[in-house]
Amino acid sequence: MRPGRSGQKELWDTEMLLDSNVFLEAELAEEHGEACKQLLERLRDGSVKGAITDFHVDSVVVVMENYGKGWRDVALFLRSLLRYKGLMVYPLGLASRIRATSFMKDYSLNFDDALAVQALKELSADTIVSYDDNFDSVEWVKRRTPENTL
Repeated sequence: MRPGRSGQKELWDTEMLLDSNVFLEAELAEEHGEACKQLLERLRDGSVKGAITDFHVDSVVVVMENYGKGWRDVALFLRSLLRYKGLMVYPLGLASRIRATSFMKDYSLNFDDALAVQALKELSADTIVSYDDNFDSVEWVKRRTPENTL
């Protein structure tokens, strides 16, 4: 059953979509890592609800590998997602990917960002948590950082 298409959206009530950079900041202990960890803890305990797309989960894994993380780190990251009470991994099919290309054209977004905007549309949500200011060009998307989400 696809969230947002069959009534499951109303049951889930996604508050925000998380960009992959939120997870990467925490996983790679980057500059904003601590704020990201705090937000992820709230998602883990279920006090806030959010989503990440399956594409963006894969993006996190690819970047982790590029930073020299091995299979154990990747497996640990992926297994950790199962413990997030407030996180839904939202699946995107080929049709969603095709529709995302219109956001690439209309807002000069790269595919990664356009796909996130498409997911927001499908989830009937308007808030993305990201450090990427490219989302600011989409007038109906509200971009927040973990720091101003906590």
